[in-house]
Order: sequence, then C-alpha cells, then structure tokens
Amino acid sequence: METVYFPSCNFTKASPQAAKKLRDWIKEAMPVAGCCRTEKRKYPTGSRALYFCQACRETLEKRFPELEPENLFVWLDREECLALPDYHGLMVSVQDCWRDREHPEIHQAVRNLLCKMEIDWQEIPESHERANYCGNLHFEPERPEAAALVKARPGQELYQFPEEEQRRIFAEQLEKHGGLPVLCYCNRCKLGMETAGGKAVHLMELLMGTY
Repeated sequence: METVYFPSCNFTKASPQAAKKLRDWIKEAMPVAGCCRTEKRKYPTGSRALYFCQACRETLEKRFPELEPENLFVWLDREECLALPDYHGLMVSVQDCWRDREHPEIHQAVRNLLCKMEIDWQEIPESHERANYCGNLHFEPERPEAAALVKARPGQELYQFPEEEQRRIFAEQLEKHGGLPVLCYCNRCKLGMETAGGKAVHLMELLMGTY
C-alpha cells in the first residue's frame, strides 16, 4: 500500500517555515502530492493519503475515493518517527475544531503529542465532540452582542463579515482560553483566535520547532 502526503496550502501560506521543514522531512519517507484540489495523479486503490488540514480531508474524500485518508497527527503519534522538541514548562489551552468533532482519534493524537513534547494544557468546556468553533467557518455565539451581529447578516458566511465584526464575535471564544496561548490544529481556528487578538499556535508549528 502506497502512502502519500498531501500538504496544506493554507498552512503553507500561514506558516511557511514550518511547512518547509515538514515537507523536507516527510519527502524522505514518502511521495509529496500537489494541492489536493488540482492534483492529477491517479493512485492505487487502498493507498493512504496523509493530511492534517480539515479542508484537505473533505477534498480528498470527494476527489480521491480510491484513497484512505489518515490524519497526519494520528500517524505521527502512532509511528513515533519524528524527533519531537521539548517544551517543558509551556502551558496552552486546546481549541478543538468543530470539523473534527466526530474524530476522537484526532483529539487523542493531539493530546498524546502534547504530552510527548512536555506541554501542559487546559481544556475548555466545548472540547472534543462538543467543539462548536471553526474560526470564520463556523461559530455558535451565545453573548447577545455577538449573536446580534450574526443575526444582522442573514445568509452571509462568517468569513464574509468585516474583520472588525469577526473580531468582536470571536472575542467570546477567545476569552474561554483565559489568556493562555491557544493550541490549534486547524488553520481557520488559529486565524479566528488571532483575529480576536489572541496568541495562537498551530500544533504543526510546535512539532516542527518553529514556535
């Protein structure tokens, strides 16, 4: 069975240093595909496609039914083939992604990798399968001000809102993390926390030692 890695274009734009380190390391072990939306190559049925971007997973499931998608964090946790940095003393608050709410294997792998890097973390109530946040793609605000801003733009996606309105809406989610660096493993979650004025870090940045 062939294994191929599909890089995240959004992560590459947001964190080019970490993305390059990941590509340089992983291409020694397996082929690296192009963008999942434009890749033309055909793969043997049953081959494994490694990804860590939720949008990539959705695209892979639609465009490459012959592939078996597997989350890269799950793979890294199981294979233990990457020398991990030691962040002893670092404390973060975990932001689980709404798009991964039905993927407990990802939740566990994320926390296993944090343990292996000597990182402590806190959980917010809306974690694991209760996650209700995915940056400017999905959020369920409860505060009247934030809810009113959403209600005032019926039919519009959050990413279509002015950035200032997004900042005010996402402030509700950011406060749940209590001022700690917000650990994200979703590009949109990280962007949303930064839009709200918070300090966020992508798990892949930690794994690649670029934090």
